[in-house]
Amino acid sequence: MNMPCRHITEITQPPRTADITAPDGNLYFFDYQQAYRTAARRNQVPTTHTSITALQVCFYDGPPQADALENMISLPFEQVESRLIKLPYQLPTQLIFPDGTPGNFISEISWVFRQTLKNIVQRRKMLTALIQQQLKNQRPEFDRNVPLRILLKSSRLTTVMQHCSRQLARALEKQGHEVFLCMEENDMQLLDGYLHIKAQAAFNPHIVFNINALNTQYLHPDVFYFSWWQDPMPTITRGSTLLWRERDTTLSLTRNFDDYLLRCGCPEVRRQHFCIDKEIFNTAYDVKRENKIVFIGSAYRDRLRKSPSENGALRDIIARMEAGEPVDETFLRPLSRRWGLDYQRVYWDLFHYAVRDVTLQWLCREADIPVEVYGRGWRDDPLVRPYFRGELPHGEAVAHAYNSARYAFICHPFEVNSQRLVEAAACGSIPVVFDCRHIAEPPHWDEYCRFFRTTAQLRNCLHGKDNLDPTLLARSFSYDHLADFITHTVHERLSWTSLP
Repeated sequence: MNMPCRHITEITQPPRTADITAPDGNLYFFDYQQAYRTAARRNQVPTTHTSITALQVCFYDGPPQADALENMISLPFEQVESRLIKLPYQLPTQLIFPDGTPGNFISEISWVFRQTLKNIVQRRKMLTALIQQQLKNQRPEFDRNVPLRILLKSSRLTTVMQHCSRQLARALEKQGHEVFLCMEENDMQLLDGYLHIKAQAAFNPHIVFNINALNTQYLHPDVFYFSWWQDPMPTITRGSTLLWRERDTTLSLTRNFDDYLLRCGCPEVRRQHFCIDKEIFNTAYDVKRENKIVFIGSAYRDRLRKSPSENGALRDIIARMEAGEPVDETFLRPLSRRWGLDYQRVYWDLFHYAVRDVTLQWLCREADIPVEVYGRGWRDDPLVRPYFRGELPHGEAVAHAYNSARYAFICHPFEVNSQRLVEAAACGSIPVVFDCRHIAEPPHWDEYCRFFRTTAQLRNCLHGKDNLDPTLLARSFSYDHLADFITHTVHERLSWTSLP
């Protein structure tokens, strides 16, 4: 775009002083001071995630300014297309003109701007396809005297995956590999497929590690690919046959995901439970352990659609839970048919909501010791709200909270060996666990945990003599072990000397 917009203020009245309100995306300004005032508000704008937002970016016409705020980016109007295509931010959704700008000028520039954004989207698609073809022919050279290049892809629009990727990256770096974690650097950035694949081509990895994704169709056959399935992604739940390469290794969190993967033609699935960073999750924190119970995790309330059939199915699930009866596939499939609902919807959304949100409501109602709840979404639950203490960044803040409490509340519908259980146990907090042992894969750690299925059992879990030291169960869940497995697998396949 070669429009003389940088000098727009020379032909208009002085800009208005009001800030922009109700933003729904990033903005482009022709007046620096107005951009500054808006950026200072630090507005949050939507992303593709229902509950994770981004700090609004205020692009402005003209050269960089010394006093610009962190969420202000100099972007001369004539460079919008050439630079925006490379920048890791959501595209601006609106142009902000100074007051008094002639209407015909606004119309003309706005039309040019919309066309430019369309061009950016199309060019990114075209470049993505070209890079994918390049990667198919881009063979990494393997040399046992040169560190392996390992690429991990992730996104800040995840709650658990990004932390798993970051901690595994650290473990692989400790082994001497050259590691690149491709994800956003701050809460303004959002990487799309083009920026991810562009970074991958530049890095030319020997190994790609991905969580919940199988992006192998554009890899050279010599590249090793590790996928770790932690959630029921549409890629595998559809049951369609997928591309499995000779150098692919498939890891799965639970038997549920094993079944999905095998139906998609995966030749072999290996178990990989959640791991912890033992440099963070330990008992070395200087904090007094109090006789209280903490819960850390997001609410699932936003999964509900509140249709009559779903409300009825949810009531039946909760009633069965309150009666202390096990909830599993033999109960949920007939329930789904009775209410005319898709089984996957009932299992992954309604059942998960009941185990997460409803049991936490039980805790808040029944506990006779202090309860602290941390995580996203609980402010909207009137029963939990009085116990809500805000959100915690993953890492030391979470470890500190667990170290401060005698008990940790753990509620998962079909898995005992969850991420939160291991983190809490590593911090010396006794796990109080929703009892799904009838369907959960062992080990169940009966000597270390307290299990409940009813409110009466839950009350009893908060009293009595201590179990065995919970830190002992956490020893098996290490990112170092996973890093060893990745390295050993590649070395063995290359006929290199294995790790000792």
